[in-house]
Amino acid sequence: MRKFFWSVLVFLAILGGLFYIDPQIKPSHTEPYLSLGAESQAPAPAADTVLQRVLLFGDAGHSATDPWQPSLAQVAARASLLPDRTVVVALGDNIYMTGYPQKEAGQQEWTEDQKESISFLEAQLKVADVSGASLYLVPGNHDWLATEVESQALHIQQYAREHQANVFFEPREINQPPLPESADFAGASIVFVDSEWWLAGDDQRKAEAEAAMAKEFSRIRRTHPDNLVIVVQHHPLVTEGPHGGYLSDFRYWLIMNILYQIFPEAAAEDTPHANYQKMVRAQNRVMAGYDRVIHAAGHEHSLQLIQPTADASASYLLVSGAANSNKVSGVWHNDNTRFAHSKEGFMELDITASGVYFRAFSIDSETPTAEFWLTL
Repeated sequence: MRKFFWSVLVFLAILGGLFYIDPQIKPSHTEPYLSLGAESQAPAPAADTVLQRVLLFGDAGHSATDPWQPSLAQVAARASLLPDRTVVVALGDNIYMTGYPQKEAGQQEWTEDQKESISFLEAQLKVADVSGASLYLVPGNHDWLATEVESQALHIQQYAREHQANVFFEPREINQPPLPESADFAGASIVFVDSEWWLAGDDQRKAEAEAAMAKEFSRIRRTHPDNLVIVVQHHPLVTEGPHGGYLSDFRYWLIMNILYQIFPEAAAEDTPHANYQKMVRAQNRVMAGYDRVIHAAGHEHSLQLIQPTADASASYLLVSGAANSNKVSGVWHNDNTRFAHSKEGFMELDITASGVYFRAFSIDSETPTAEFWLTL
């Protein structure tokens, strides 16, 4: 018995040491990975030729306001350069861990923990307040862990009024299902998708979501035929990170395996899951019928740009869910990966009359980590 006790103690000590050290069990692109195909590294467009700038960050739901989260401060600085021609999109998981807090029956004031949760959201809303640019937020799976997402939407609406800021929560229809919606800008139309609502639904809901997405695409091409179409949602269609099965560090591997043992349903948030793949196939069916489409998502806590096989999906798949260093996870690449980086940062698209210019930023530098013209 004593021998067994000491064996267990030694095992736990080794396990604890590994968890503390957090050894890398697979390689990860902690330095920027770049593998261009037909993309061009010709000079960047002049500011006066930019029709619309779109900044994309995600998974910022554990961000501080004072001092301000570095990536969010950097996003605001970039948005301030062309505020009238800039749209910023927060790609979900706006509040960790369980979304917008709910007051208990009879509760009058927020608790300190609840105030902290709300502050994570307001750290992101501050981007619009400081920069003067428009900010749109879509919900993620952690936002849906709260009682619906209506309270978060109402808070954002109130913030917009009080700060006279252009902040919006999409897609949202009061007392209606959050089917895909779109908004048009100079040179670009953005389709907002609530991917967690899509994933969690039955086949009828999935069919309704696909039909609504197809309807938005049809309207955009009819009314704005030359616009770039950008689909924004929380869940990526392809990823070379943990949600795609690539685990680069021991700590994350251990946490995920324990999580799946206790909550098997958590696997439904990963791309290999059969239900997840239903959404992937549905969105690919819609996008494959159109050119000049970019799909942008968070959920994965890294920066990735993937150009999928021709006619199989969008022109590019973008993953930008690394807005908080505490959440950044490892990432690798596949044959179609053009850029990958495991670092706190965000992505930017400049839409011009002659093309779309891509930039990736990390908090290490004010200059881009990577920049080039996309092939559309």
